[in-house]
Amino acid sequence: MPNPPWDVWPYHRPGSAVIFPRDEGWHRLLPGRVANPALSDMEWVYLNSHVKEQGGAGRTFIVFAAYFTQGLRFLVVRAWDAQDKYLGAWTGTAWGLLRPSPERLDLTFKHGGGTDTWKTKLNGNDAVPFASELSAIDDAGQFKVQLEITNKKRPYEAGGRGYLPFGKRGAFYYYSLTRLAVTGSLELEKLDGSGTETISVSGEGWYDHQWGPFYVTPLRNKNREQYEWMSIQLDSGDEILLTTVWEANGDTPGLPAYGGAGLIRADQTFDKLVGSNRWHRKRFWRSGKQHAVYSAEWTFEAPEWNTSLVIKPRYHDQLTPLVDAPPPTLLGTVSRLFEGWASWLGDFWEGSCRVTGTFNGQPATGLAFAELIKRYEDPQFRIALVRDEPNLTVLEWRVQNPDEQVPLTYRFFLEKEDGSPIVDQAGLDVPVMVLDDPSLPKNTPLVARVVASSLDGTLSGVDAFTLQLR
Repeated sequence: MPNPPWDVWPYHRPGSAVIFPRDEGWHRLLPGRVANPALSDMEWVYLNSHVKEQGGAGRTFIVFAAYFTQGLRFLVVRAWDAQDKYLGAWTGTAWGLLRPSPERLDLTFKHGGGTDTWKTKLNGNDAVPFASELSAIDDAGQFKVQLEITNKKRPYEAGGRGYLPFGKRGAFYYYSLTRLAVTGSLELEKLDGSGTETISVSGEGWYDHQWGPFYVTPLRNKNREQYEWMSIQLDSGDEILLTTVWEANGDTPGLPAYGGAGLIRADQTFDKLVGSNRWHRKRFWRSGKQHAVYSAEWTFEAPEWNTSLVIKPRYHDQLTPLVDAPPPTLLGTVSRLFEGWASWLGDFWEGSCRVTGTFNGQPATGLAFAELIKRYEDPQFRIALVRDEPNLTVLEWRVQNPDEQVPLTYRFFLEKEDGSPIVDQAGLDVPVMVLDDPSLPKNTPLVARVVASSLDGTLSGVDAFTLQLR
């Protein structure tokens, strides 16, 4: 059956679990058209965009906005200069009253700084399919966002169906608009504090809408599943959606519920790969403020698509706060009391990246946007003596919190009690050390020490063990 035109409503692609315009609307509401905040089901709408100022100094900006059924709003603007040097950020996390429509994208969000709106554009009385206008202000009144958003490609129903399992128990409906024309203005308080400026911008964006019986949170919780997500927009007009979900024990099973890759080609055809084994973490970054570790460089390998990409952040510290500065009211005072703990518990990485490599066998460049809820832990382990005989001592260590996406290398030291080195062996990839050199000192206290670290050295752990060789 041929695909119907996507820019005429109603729209339903054969085999898809979603239908429009109904599924542009909200799905769980309380009386009075209030979004249902129950944690049993999640729902959100989300925009990331890369835009450039029109005229001026050639600055580029990212705008990130998301509204959650639990009454939470994220709003972030980040700026780079014409040489791609990071300039600064304006962040506007807010809690408030979300009132969405069940019929199409049409919501208001009332919070301490005012009322945001995100509404489908109208042509007279008729709704324009997949086109909207976003107006948002932060609680502290330091910046405003006014954007017009127009879709340029067929909606992508995640996995080709628009309904996917998530982790062990969850599932969600999910579609994306992967190539948006974004125009509008940013009213920003100048970073030097000398007033405000209004900047006309134009660029491209990506929109997500997810809902269903699943639960995720940016709060640190080792007992819950964690995830990483990335949207890639190549200059060729192709897009790739990447996801990885971690079990609490660090596993990322090669199953549809734990991630994969979706491809939206320039000709608007789709493809997918199940499993997260093609998306690899190569470097990590430790936040000096939050002391959490996030992935900070990735590769994506898809021989099926003749594709090999490298993705790097444009700036390392792109954390989004869970609590932000509201107006100087009682709410603001309470907010500041909890800001430190909230940052430690809930700040997460959401930011812009550059993409290079090959796609479909041709040189490729582009931009990406990553959402990183996953925090990586330093390896924890203990050295154990497993064989102790004359001229043969065997030590082993076993990592207690292994992570499939963090390959470890080990360095072994054998030292005298005063710290004098006897053995220094790096590059071990098996957690075992055999000491059978007859020239090693016998019957004297020695210290065996092992350092386990990620390949880039950001994550590391150490343990020591006292022994005497026989």
